[in-house]
Amino acid sequence: MVVFYHISHPILYITDILQYYYKNFNPQNFGILFSSQKIIFNTKTAKTTIFQKKNTKKTILKIIGIVVVIILIILAIPIIAFWSIFKELFVLKALNDNFDDVNFTPERGFEESFINKIGMLDTADRYHSNDLFSAKYKGIDFQQADIHTKERYEDNEGHVSYITRFKGRYMIFEFNKKFKANIRVTSKDFSSASLPWRKKFHEVKMEDVEFNKCFKVYAENEHDAFYILTPHFMEKLKELDNKFDADLLFGFVDNKLHIAVDNYEDSFEHNVFEEINEASIENEIIKDIKLITDFVKELNLENDLFGKEV
Repeated sequence: MVVFYHISHPILYITDILQYYYKNFNPQNFGILFSSQKIIFNTKTAKTTIFQKKNTKKTILKIIGIVVVIILIILAIPIIAFWSIFKELFVLKALNDNFDDVNFTPERGFEESFINKIGMLDTADRYHSNDLFSAKYKGIDFQQADIHTKERYEDNEGHVSYITRFKGRYMIFEFNKKFKANIRVTSKDFSSASLPWRKKFHEVKMEDVEFNKCFKVYAENEHDAFYILTPHFMEKLKELDNKFDADLLFGFVDNKLHIAVDNYEDSFEHNVFEEINEASIENEIIKDIKLITDFVKELNLENDLFGKEV
């Protein structure tokens, strides 16, 4: 049974963080000195001096530019602090309360080279991944991270844009025992452009007619698909398909179960410009945690479902 945490910290507002930094902001801390004759911007690595020239448009533009930079720095400080507080105090605490052996590095993700090597998803023309963490749930080791891929598009007039191909969660679950099967199961609507292996595998039709309406099955060996996808397991996949408003991809690779959830969401995030209260934080993080735990529980990953080698 999952025990969800209760936040003991006082209610936080982004406006409170802004007010704190505005109140305590000291320009000299950033090497910015003001005088009636000149403006000096000084850092450890560079020193730039702009002498004021009266009644010149160039000087006015420079001053405006410096002021804009200062304002952006002032605004960025509390926002960065907000993200740090949210990840460290709330997300990390929730993960530790629900999982064992947590290692959370929100600024990192799955390396693009790693995803390409696995071959489950096409990383497209632009690739980004973050919120990587590993942990253990019900004795099952797993990893998860957010992945966002974009495809380059150029219209007839030469205008270039990037269109999202995949945005969601990527999870990797360990099993207690080994298997040799190499199969893929995708939702019917999962973007085929994101599946680089599709032409290398054989499509397999299962005996469950309703299952075939929801999913496509691909395997290197048809026998492997029928062995892994038992009637009970297919029922569980159908339940998950009905439960999540997302396209799903399951892959059995190197004794691990890979799951991609294309739900167009970023996990463990909160809008920096919205109020933060205890209820909203709990709802957001519980939802993201449950996505992981639901797969473990619904698919019975902690038992010997894959106990026999195939």
